[in-house]
Amino acid sequence: MLRPAMLSDAPMIARVNVQAWAETYTGILPPDEIARRTYDFRLAQWTAQIGAGTTRIFTIPDEGFVQFGPQRDADWAARGYTEELYALYLLRAAHGQGQGRALFDAGRGQAGFTALVLDANTRACRFYESTGGSVLLCFDSTLGETVVRDRIYGWPAQV
Repeated sequence: MLRPAMLSDAPMIARVNVQAWAETYTGILPPDEIARRTYDFRLAQWTAQIGAGTTRIFTIPDEGFVQFGPQRDADWAARGYTEELYALYLLRAAHGQGQGRALFDAGRGQAGFTALVLDANTRACRFYESTGGSVLLCFDSTLGETVVRDRIYGWPAQV
């Protein structure tokens, strides 16, 4: 069922995104930060992202999705990490069945890339380390009104 996302998938991806955010970040982020990412917000986001066609988005319908695209940070791009993993979300019911890895592998290109991960999201950190990601940087940032600890993982280009 893994396939490239189509514009008609935007409502489903938005639903998965909202649910996965709630499942992943409850207990890590304040409830108001989670609630801010409404279905309507996500629907507009994914309609625009899929419609633009400037990133690689793959989905396993009703279970998860991944998005890779051009690096948004010039410093990381100059260091050879020319792409970025923008999003990888999988519903809790699909954890541990290989879908996360399948999405990751489908979206990944040959270029070096980075991914930004909340340090408190230990499941994601373990997953990225299992795929060969190395921590390049840890730093504090703010998400809304909340101070969080972030990790940037990096993967070198594949030869």
